[in-house]
Amino acid sequence: MTVESPHPLDHYTLPLRRRVTSLRAAAPLLGAALIAAPVLIGIVYTAAVTLGIAGAGTIEAGGGRVLRLLSERATWEGLAFTLWTATISTVAATAGAVLVAVSFRGSRLADRGARALSALPLPVPHLVAGLLGVWILAQSGLVGRIAFAVGLIDSPGAMPALVYDRAGIGLALTMAWKEFAFLSVVAVALLATRGVELEEAARTLGAGPLATFRHITWPVLWRGLLPAVVAVFIFVAGSYEAAALLAPSDPLLLPLLVAERASDPELNRRGDAYAISLLLLGIGVVAAVMHEWARARWTRMLDD
Repeated sequence: MTVESPHPLDHYTLPLRRRVTSLRAAAPLLGAALIAAPVLIGIVYTAAVTLGIAGAGTIEAGGGRVLRLLSERATWEGLAFTLWTATISTVAATAGAVLVAVSFRGSRLADRGARALSALPLPVPHLVAGLLGVWILAQSGLVGRIAFAVGLIDSPGAMPALVYDRAGIGLALTMAWKEFAFLSVVAVALLATRGVELEEAARTLGAGPLATFRHITWPVLWRGLLPAVVAVFIFVAGSYEAAALLAPSDPLLLPLLVAERASDPELNRRGDAYAISLLLLGIGVVAAVMHEWARARWTRMLDD
């Protein structure tokens, strides 16, 4: 057995090769840091403005702004209303996506048709979706006129108010329709790629429709849809365009409250917009943490 002697240049090239290997290993981390850097800088600046260290309203330094906002009724009403509309929209969109995926699975033609139909709202901007919501759901809108034409109501004005309503139903329905497109595409793809074979195997072993849905279809959809559902919830909670067209002025959703405070004539109150933005960020962080907790719990259940 012969042992190759080291090349004379190895003394010079080996450290360089090691450095290149280290850079390759660190490349994903560096890429992630570059992508996250603008967000992190924005968070740091927002926190600085909130504490009165920089930006508008530096006369209110320290935690005074935070304590004042936490004592205001508008903050808590806006938070509750934001969580309410985001939850209703997300639940409705998820239910519609699951219904479409389950109803049209099993056939390649049906799967393609379901994907095509459910994807139609995808390219619609949220501002346009808000305008469509006003056109359809307002008391003088399309639904009210149809209801009046068929005799369900005495006049279009008798249509229940779904625009600027304090319950946020019009906004929730509009956002549910818009986000349903995204969730349904994901749900249909999940069952088409993962669920069909498992469902066929379960039926072959004698499982009925209800047992198949409970033990096969729903777990596949739940695990695959959960990240998309969390993303939709966070997006709806922070969405401004449709809220500006459909939401009431009392209570104000947090995105609208941010816009109101950012344009306030009183300079000190403009800094409130940054603090409320941190509250919206907190909603997203809590939703992401809950998703990771649910995913870890599901993984432990499978391992056991």
